[in-house]
Amino acid sequence: MIPLSLDELRDLAPGFVMGTLAAHELAQFNVSLQDAVTADALAPDIAAHRAVVDFLSTERAVTPSVDLKNRVTARIAAETWGTGAKERVLEFPTAPKVVKKSATVALQLPIRRASKAPWYGAGLLAIALAAALVFTVQLKNQVDLLKGAVNEKDALLKRSLARLAERDETVNTLTTAGAKLVLVQLAPSAPRGPGIQLFWNVKDGRAVIYATGLKQVAADRTYCLWMIRDGKPVAVKLFNPDGDGQRLINGVEMPTNIQGVAAFAVTEEPAAGSPQPTMTPFLVGTVEAPKP
Repeated sequence: MIPLSLDELRDLAPGFVMGTLAAHELAQFNVSLQDAVTADALAPDIAAHRAVVDFLSTERAVTPSVDLKNRVTARIAAETWGTGAKERVLEFPTAPKVVKKSATVALQLPIRRASKAPWYGAGLLAIALAAALVFTVQLKNQVDLLKGAVNEKDALLKRSLARLAERDETVNTLTTAGAKLVLVQLAPSAPRGPGIQLFWNVKDGRAVIYATGLKQVAADRTYCLWMIRDGKPVAVKLFNPDGDGQRLINGVEMPTNIQGVAAFAVTEEPAAGSPQPTMTPFLVGTVEAPKP
């Protein structure tokens, strides 16, 4: 068995890692690894190829394009056999020339570049395919990052548009009421507590509620806005505050007649609501009739 050079062993390293070597190539490679110096020299190459294989095993398999395969195959053929068909045959002259120099006889034979062994082509193909796979995976990762950034921008744009629409609805409710806009301030019983402003567009029968300083309630609880009309409480709106204790609510349905409405109040109720208040209101605001 002829020992392989270090360069030849390095060319076989990809096939050794991926298990594509022929039986005799694998035997030669294993024999070479028994030499400590050779094993140390090949260790970085083997580790690098194993890292590529481990990385690719965690990603989705990708089939190289036909164009890539044709280009790689053509390059292997050129490297293995040369660019001309005639170089596949080693030709000798019919009569070797004899050159005499200082009583020394030498034979001059045609000199040509040695052909690469078959394992060289297999190693080159494996490396090319691995490089193509790595490039494809990296490209996919970059595309995923770009998609994530676009989705984040899109979500931000949607939130901004929603806030603008909410603001427009608020402004529309306040400006179309004219003289029939009733403002009710619901103040707490204790100072520096939560508060609610109720903007009632009596003309269009809708209102805007703006709450501040409200505490978060349990998942099975909610706040309820009550309208006291003809001495009886009528549930108007169930709501919960945002994380900062504030809440802006548009489009609350209201009567188009203020007659009999004396006040508004807020209580904490079960999440599904209640036909009557289950506690003493902690926010109350009286209603003043709009000026004629």
